[in-house]
Amino acid sequence: MVQITVRYFAMLREQRGVESEVIEVPPGLSLREIYHRIFPPGVHEPIPVAFVRNRAAAPPDTEVEAGDEVAFLPPLGGG
Repeated sequence: MVQITVRYFAMLREQRGVESEVIEVPPGLSLREIYHRIFPPGVHEPIPVAFVRNRAAAPPDTEVEAGDEVAFLPPLGGG
């Protein structure tokens, strides 16, 4: 297992109830897989997100490494 820090924004922070947390995941897991572990389809309404790894935009299939910081950015609302 590897430890990563996950940061949440907007509605994801509200759903999770925290701004960030350190979690353990199996090595080689992708950002998409981590997102679906935290927000399982069928339990949470699907929200399209942008994936970020170590403060840079990343493709959903990017694998995480120990010590990474990841974030899931939902679309911004406005009006």
